[in-house]
Amino acid sequence: MIWMSIGAAFLAALALYLASPHQCLWAAAPRRPLRALALPLCAAAVLAASHGYGFWCGVFIALSALMLALVALPYLDAWSRRRHVG
Repeated sequence: MIWMSIGAAFLAALALYLASPHQCLWAAAPRRPLRALALPLCAAAVLAASHGYGFWCGVFIALSALMLALVALPYLDAWSRRRHVG
């Protein structure tokens, strides 16, 4: 269940990042549906993690994975821009 939680948290972060107007990973991203999808994915991540570890531990696991992805996605975006320029 922990890997499902981490995967759902990464998908929630990806949905939030793609809904941002400053991202360049997917220029034609539908912002409103992605923004609406992020909260249920985050809740699913918390529920999946709390199933095996308890509620508060699950919250911290899911939010830690979410924060890790939110930090890594801008770097991935910058790396892909640099790769396409040169």
